[in-house]
Amino acid sequence: MGVTANTLGVRVPPDAHPDLPVNSDGTVTPRTGGMSVAPSWRLLPPWRIPRRLGTKSLGAKGVQGARGSDALICWRMGVGSFAEGMINDLLLFRPDPADSTIHGVVEPAVAMPQADYQTALAATRDEWQKDET
Repeated sequence: MGVTANTLGVRVPPDAHPDLPVNSDGTVTPRTGGMSVAPSWRLLPPWRIPRRLGTKSLGAKGVQGARGSDALICWRMGVGSFAEGMINDLLLFRPDPADSTIHGVVEPAVAMPQADYQTALAATRDEWQKDET
């Protein structure tokens, strides 16, 4: 849990690379961004994939150029298609319209205080499973 690129949560201002804008009243709104996700860890940028999951360790099942810290862990939530849908009453999954095959976001489903959004993400913690196979 946290507000860094390597935790379950989102980066918000004043982070130099926030995942979503926070309105002047402290709220976040749907369809403006959220926690980045990919349909498979193999589709993540090489710097997000632990070195241990590279081709030197896994052969053809690994990712060439994987260079992330081995402290990173790849996670997944659920099964099925990478298609827009509600995760729960507070969170929406939406594929990235710029490239829906490799990136999507878990974002607020309704306008809410930024802290409530982080809490809603934290509430999904037990639904994530380690996935490095």
